[in-house]
Parts: sequence; C-alpha cells; structure tokens
Amino acid sequence: MQIVRQAQQERSEQTRAEILAIALEQFSTRGFDAVSVRDIADVAGVNHAMIRYYFGSKDNLWRESVTFLFDRFMAEAKPPGSDVGRISLDVVKEYIRNYVRYCAKYPEHARLMMQEANRDSERLKWMAQTFIRPRHNLTIPLIEHVSAQTKGLEKIDPITLLYMITAIAQIPYLLTAEIKYAHGINALREKAVEAHCEAVLAFVFR
Repeated sequence: MQIVRQAQQERSEQTRAEILAIALEQFSTRGFDAVSVRDIADVAGVNHAMIRYYFGSKDNLWRESVTFLFDRFMAEAKPPGSDVGRISLDVVKEYIRNYVRYCAKYPEHARLMMQEANRDSERLKWMAQTFIRPRHNLTIPLIEHVSAQTKGLEKIDPITLLYMITAIAQIPYLLTAEIKYAHGINALREKAVEAHCEAVLAFVFR
C-alpha cells in the first residue's frame, strides 16, 4: 500500500512539474493576460479542473511558475560563494559562461521577464521584491569585485553593468527566430552558444 501511495505521489509531482513548465512557456510567449487556465490545460493534455486543484487561481499558477523558474535558476546558475574578495576572475568568467548557457537552455526565462517588464503590475513588483532583488544582492558585490580588477569597468555603476551583462547574455535567446531568418544562424546550437559565451567575456573583459 505504501509503495502504491509513493508511486501516486511521484506521478502527482511529475504532473505538477509538467504543468508548471507548460505554464511558463505559455506565459513567457503570450503574456499573462492572453493565456487562460484552459489554454494551459489543453497544451498539458489535462482537465482544467486539475490545474485548479493543484494551483487554484491563474494568478497563483503564475506565481508558482515564477517560483519554479527562480528555484531552477538558483540551482543551475548559482553565484559563486559569499566571500567575494577571494573569488578569482577565472571563477567569475566561468560563472558568466554558465549564465549564458542557462539563458540558452531556458529562453523562457528572459522572455517572461520581458513580458512582465513591459507592464507596471503587482506581479512585477512581487517578482522584483521576492526574487530579483535578492539575486542581485548576491551578484552586485561580485560585479563590484570584478570592476575593481578590470580597467574601464570601475567607472561604470555596478547596477548598470549588471544589466548590461544580463542583456548581452540573453539577447540571442530572445531573438532566435530573427537571427535564424535574417542570417540563417541557429543561436541555440551548442557551438553557437559556446561562441556567444566567449563573446560576452571578450566584451566584458576587453
């Protein structure tokens, strides 16, 4: 009986994770207002009542999706250490490479951020206060540490530099279709992603 319950729980957790991944894709592609719970249920191949059961309202589903997104972000692209003064530039460079790889692997992250950034909403305020500012509190000291060791960067405000690095890391994965149709390049190919990693580093540490 315990084995049966465990199997049911595992299936339930898998279904929940699949719904969250699909909700993220829908919210990031179409925006919160254009997506309904029924739309997500149809793509997920489940009854919309199941989504209501797991998440309640559409707003709560969005919040759970964003929580899932940032938990994954921290797990796969965690900033290096808390003792910033002892972190070498090589470690910082590898962190930036890993961040670019994350952006390529999960383009829905940047797309969701752009969807929400275009609206001054309570959702954006909640996301900024709950996830973005705490993440920046970890990365801004790292930016300051790098700036102090890199000629030219010390003149740039750390928050400005953080957003500059974020932008150049993300942009090919926001514009993958444009790059494909305009230049015949698949920006998501491993070789292209690694080339972009090195290009970002060359830009930052030029």
